[in-house]
Amino acid sequence: MTDDELAQYIDDILEELRDNQGKDVPREELEKELRRFLEYGVPADHAKQTLVKKYTTPRERQKPSTERCLIVDLKPNLQSVNILARIVSINPREITVKGEQRTIYYGTLGDESGTISFTSWKDFSVSKGDVLEIANAYTKEWQGNVKLNFGDRTRIAKTDDTRVPEVTTEPKALKVKDLRGGLSAIELTARILELTERDVEANGQKKTVYSGLIGDETGKAQFTAWHNFGLTEGMVIKIAGGYVKTWKGIPQLSFDEKAVVEKADPNLIPSKEVKTQRVGLADLVDRNGALDIEVIGTIIEIRPGSGLVQRCPDCNRVLLDGKCTTHGEVTGVPDLRLKLTVDDGTGSINTILSRPIAEKLLGKTMDELQGQTGIDETMDKTLFGHRLIVSGNALGDDFGITIIAHDAHVQDLNIPKEVETIAEELEDLR
Repeated sequence: MTDDELAQYIDDILEELRDNQGKDVPREELEKELRRFLEYGVPADHAKQTLVKKYTTPRERQKPSTERCLIVDLKPNLQSVNILARIVSINPREITVKGEQRTIYYGTLGDESGTISFTSWKDFSVSKGDVLEIANAYTKEWQGNVKLNFGDRTRIAKTDDTRVPEVTTEPKALKVKDLRGGLSAIELTARILELTERDVEANGQKKTVYSGLIGDETGKAQFTAWHNFGLTEGMVIKIAGGYVKTWKGIPQLSFDEKAVVEKADPNLIPSKEVKTQRVGLADLVDRNGALDIEVIGTIIEIRPGSGLVQRCPDCNRVLLDGKCTTHGEVTGVPDLRLKLTVDDGTGSINTILSRPIAEKLLGKTMDELQGQTGIDETMDKTLFGHRLIVSGNALGDDFGITIIAHDAHVQDLNIPKEVETIAEELEDLR
């Protein structure tokens, strides 16, 4: 996608947000998020609609919640946050606001799920070790991390310190599949699958950061190292002191010079053990996303927008009644896609399948489908009710999980064989 096409998509998003009384989102933030969607292979139109939904909050979602949140579940830009946590550290700081000196307080809060940095804009007369009931706080994102803020509407009350266990900053040993946004002070042993370096500007200074993919026998995740630890692709390393953020449910491990990074025995994680992992849909929904996974379930819906479509030759948008929302009436470029809902009895997800995968599943090329009638019936007869194995990146948001498929194939049950297997298992129980 060219820079001009990207700019047009951002213009469209901003216009829809204005029309729907959405949030006032900086253009550079929208560009950053849109680029990341495209990097993950999300179709541009789908990415645009997801961003519009994200920043257009339905009225019913604006009602303040009285439910307690765990720190691990906190995400950026939440309002009316209620948590129960212990103060791990607290420090005053003098700042200048509109020419006036003010004292703010910053530090770390912790509960049984993790820790989070906080900033208080007033003195609540609390100390290190206090256990607090906090109501009407709010979250922001700063340098990729979620921060908790206390403002004028925030209410804080000290409570029995037995309600929250002592918060330890000793690293907790985890596997890749256990990584969740908000976790800190973790210990992880993983193999480096991909590694790149790039120069960024941080606090006015140029800095080289190292990023890529890591994995173990339970899954894969992205990582960023803010210090030169001498990493190389294929190396198995033990990281103590990292922290986790997520993007659309995909875990991203970060660590800097404060972390301890050691080279580990490569036999701890053989390369053949780091592969695409099959995940149950209930687990996937609970995780709210994952990188390079495989799921299996029954196709319960062939969603609108499936089948033959026409795309704009300039921006690749799907045409509506022969018109592109940006370029008007154009001669469309034919394409084929499938948008399916898959369920395994414990949960359901959506998946988007590109033309090559759609042709494989339907057993017909796009050209063959263009020459026949009743395409909806073909899709329904070929796919509906069948079991589908699909692999790809699973992106999560408030509207559910969507897998951007890398591959998919139908694998229906062999009913006689399954009956025989169950009968044998029941016989063994006698």
